[in-house]
Amino acid sequence: LYAGNQRYIAGISGQLATYDRHLMKEITDGGQKPFAIVLGCADSRCPVELMFDARPGDIFVLRNAGNTLTSASGSTLGSTEYAVGPLDSKLIMVTGHTNCGAVTATVKTMLAGGDTASVGGSIG
Repeated sequence: LYAGNQRYIAGISGQLATYDRHLMKEITDGGQKPFAIVLGCADSRCPVELMFDARPGDIFVLRNAGNTLTSASGSTLGSTEYAVGPLDSKLIMVTGHTNCGAVTATVKTMLAGGDTASVGGSIG
């Protein structure tokens, strides 16, 4: 992940072939084995696979507003458990970004003494 992110920052990402017929057949026939799980924001300005210069099958990506993992019954937690269990992913990374609207709204509401449930769904 680090090396891929360094390529992205340097503007030289995309050196890995994103479409490789052999790779696509391998992950289609043999199943996915992502080495990492990345929980990131749903913000369209934060493309996880691009930020880590990853190919299909490398990263199990989970995205939602504010990068939250709030509910034991939520699909994000269940998806994480699936990636750690049957898929045998060894690394979990939570990413964040500047000017996240979901985080900003939650913090503003909390600082004002409000109920974070009013921010929207389960973000707060």
